[in-house]
Amino acid sequence: MRGARRVRREVRRNGPGAILAPRSGPTQRRAASQQLRNMATVGGNLLQRTRCGYFRGGAEFPCNKRNPGSGCAALEGLDRTHALLGTSDTCIATYPGDWAVALIAFDAELDVVGPAGERTLPLGELHVEPGGDPLLEHTLAPDELILRIRVPATPAGRGSTYHKIRDRESYAFALASAATAVTLDAKGTVTDCRIGLGGVATRPWRATAAERSLIGGQLTLETARHAGEVAFADARPPRTGAFRVELGIRTVTDALLTAGKRAAR
Repeated sequence: MRGARRVRREVRRNGPGAILAPRSGPTQRRAASQQLRNMATVGGNLLQRTRCGYFRGGAEFPCNKRNPGSGCAALEGLDRTHALLGTSDTCIATYPGDWAVALIAFDAELDVVGPAGERTLPLGELHVEPGGDPLLEHTLAPDELILRIRVPATPAGRGSTYHKIRDRESYAFALASAATAVTLDAKGTVTDCRIGLGGVATRPWRATAAERSLIGGQLTLETARHAGEVAFADARPPRTGAFRVELGIRTVTDALLTAGKRAAR
């Protein structure tokens, strides 16, 4: 359990890196610069807004998220890094965060508070897809705050990783990322599997069908690749971003194989 006002630096050893596996700490340092980790709170990180250049570019660019009904400039514009999953005809902006991707893979829950009192909701119910109203990004009421984040203890954390692919090595958002965890029995059969996707969807994305495709079988290069293909089966790639479907499949494949090796130790 982590208080939402704690900064990333304070929880790095108990954040996605430790949630997934102690070995993934170096990977988690890629989630932001040291300066940001010293200042950004874990609650605020969950609610960070898209890096879409048209959303942030100002009034000269139509953007349904910024100005509802004005249109989406990205649909006919520079769309290389826009979302493949969870898009609509009104918005294809990508959710940019890393933290929520790891948390959604591990069934995290949020305690929130408002004038009506406290309530708890699964992280998977926090963010919403754009649909016809891209202005709506989450299910919190205007007068509610995130109090704390709860992550259930699970043996899956022993065999897990967070794999992030980006244009440059230093302080860049993901072109594709995957938080994966695998539990194996004594015969090497997959008994539990978790797959969260980042950098490719309009919200933190849980690939449940891909998880089901692995449970009950052996984890091999072929089955890991198949799980990646299942994860991106419903992808709607933007015009110049189609390469990220294959990139996403390979990211999931590599992450699963890494998690499997750790689970087998």
